[in-house]
Amino acid sequence: MIRSRIFPSLFSPAGRGSLYYLGFWASAGSFAPFINVYYVHLGLNGQQIGLLATLFPLTTLLFAMPLANLADRRRWRIPILRMAIAGSALTFFLLGIPRTFPALAALVVLLSVFFTPVIPIGDSVVARMAARNGLNYGSMRLWGSFGFATLAITCGALWQRLGFAPMFVVTSLLFVPVIWYAGWLDEGPVVTNDAHQSPTVILRDTGLVTILVASFLVGLAIGVGVIFEGIYMDHLGGGEALVGMLFGVAAFSELPSMYYSGLLAHYLRGPKTLLLAYGLMGGAYVGYALVQSPGVLLLLAAVKGLGFGLFFVSTVGLVDARAPEAWSSTAQALLSAGIFGVAPLIAGPLGGAIYDSLGVAAVFLMGAAAVGVAAVVVAAATVRGVLK
Repeated sequence: MIRSRIFPSLFSPAGRGSLYYLGFWASAGSFAPFINVYYVHLGLNGQQIGLLATLFPLTTLLFAMPLANLADRRRWRIPILRMAIAGSALTFFLLGIPRTFPALAALVVLLSVFFTPVIPIGDSVVARMAARNGLNYGSMRLWGSFGFATLAITCGALWQRLGFAPMFVVTSLLFVPVIWYAGWLDEGPVVTNDAHQSPTVILRDTGLVTILVASFLVGLAIGVGVIFEGIYMDHLGGGEALVGMLFGVAAFSELPSMYYSGLLAHYLRGPKTLLLAYGLMGGAYVGYALVQSPGVLLLLAAVKGLGFGLFFVSTVGLVDARAPEAWSSTAQALLSAGIFGVAPLIAGPLGGAIYDSLGVAAVFLMGAAAVGVAAVVVAAATVRGVLK
């Protein structure tokens, strides 16, 4: 029974969702941990790299919501998802060509426009597939973490040996089959009872707004982690291989918490599951502030991975359960805008200022504090009966 749930039939709903996540996040794992290191190798300065890093969250705010809303209104979720993945593949291939900052910036903006709607639309489609078929969403999403971890570790060793030139060709080719996998996803039956409502109905649900606010706060911690974890590993003596290992260990550690998320949610209920996730993540960030060894940093990354896996799957599931069917992609885009849009725009400059004035330990303590506030928000809403 467990074996069949971990290794679903390829053409079953569980198999199709799992294969999509495996392909997409494996593609992301081949470049995401290394792109800022590539910019350093090109000779870009810190200000230029910081500007490029802000383009993705800014584009998420500007484009993810309108594109997800269009996908909901027209029921074009699968076509827009496939076109966005195809555009990401082509644009990332082109990103390996320019050597000047203006040309790089233009392509990063274009890549971000294509890439930003993929996550919310894909998450909404697969989460709805899981709900319709009585499946554990986490058992499908965990294959994304497996793919990301495997490629992050493998490619970290490859790019250290071969350089970054092959990265753009390999990543683009990895995206190509994902276009096909996305076509296998099931958008579901037409739902008309919510279609006449404005998407602002999402914001009338106090419990849903609470989840979005808490997720934004956790996004602040995730944002400083993405920026400074690799830098800290390098500072402690690691190279590209250990940077890849850091991200890979965190992603592999997401697998058990994602797989058992449904069981934990059954016993703890949704809000308490979130509080457990926040505790694991916050504790890991406090540990980051104290550690002085690459090996211990990897162990703490595993704890953070456990927390993130539980946080992400539980949050996507709670948002999907509370959002109207007709606006499911829009609700997930709101979630993405908070975690991957607004939060990184604040976390980057704030974390940089703390890093310059107080050091890297203070940066991670700031992340722990943000997660702590998120826990207070969710706990208060649970006590008041807003979240159940």
